[in-house]
Amino acid sequence: MADEAWEVVPGVGVGPLRFGAPREQLHAELGPYRAFRRGHSADLTDQYRRLGLMLTCGPGEGLYLIEMPDPSYVTFRGVTLDGSAQRVVEGLRRAGVAPEQDDSGWVFADGTVALYVPSSERDVVEAVTLFAPGHTVGEIVTIPGGATHPPTLSHVVRPGHGIGLVALGEARADVRRRLHEAMTHIAPPGSREPVEDLFWDDGLVVQYDDRERVNRILVVKADEVSYAGVNLMPGLTVPYDVVRQTLLAHGHPIVDRELGLELDGTGIQLWLGNTQTEWPLPVSAVVVSKLPY
Repeated sequence: MADEAWEVVPGVGVGPLRFGAPREQLHAELGPYRAFRRGHSADLTDQYRRLGLMLTCGPGEGLYLIEMPDPSYVTFRGVTLDGSAQRVVEGLRRAGVAPEQDDSGWVFADGTVALYVPSSERDVVEAVTLFAPGHTVGEIVTIPGGATHPPTLSHVVRPGHGIGLVALGEARADVRRRLHEAMTHIAPPGSREPVEDLFWDDGLVVQYDDRERVNRILVVKADEVSYAGVNLMPGLTVPYDVVRQTLLAHGHPIVDRELGLELDGTGIQLWLGNTQTEWPLPVSAVVVSKLPY
């Protein structure tokens, strides 16, 4: 927890934190942290337990997401953003703000500030989230799929080409016709978030470029994902480190990254969700990208 109140400035930051700050700078200023990967994001989130903060940065743009699970020191226009949601909302309205209710609580400042209220019965703000411009979450919608057969959960990875079921460079409409129902979000104007579809039944996340052509395929659920004689995703009981050692034993050159590795020169990456757990974790995603990527 901070020693003094941190004022929210929508689109700019909160307290001493400013959107765009490099991740390395934040490490130096804020001290010990724990990095983890949220879902299928390429970017890592750093948790600073002393301050009750979770900060997400991108390699090119720096800090773009600030999450404060302890909002007791967070204010906006003099209104402290913790405690009773009714009190907070009424205080914001008196300060000239017009919060809007959504499924998770309340949002204001064009959706760049969110108050997380997990239970209407408790009616308590339990967290505050700030989004940098271009990173607000759009409406989530479901898109019918065209598949009429059971999902295919075994894949062979071909570097520069895809996984067979989905090809790098193919049109989004063709992918949707081939796979099952998808979840996606309607991005607000100016969004910098990836354009992607989550095909949950198929265990795939497919990302697209500005022409809606596939530029990245993430396998997040599968029975087998094979590449050059190695199963890259052998199941929840096989730790990530075992897969890494198997690749080395088969002579595959790898480049270790933070919470992941890259098969050198192939556009293939293996992601790890976390390292600070009691039990070793499995591969969380096999990622196939266009070259160069």
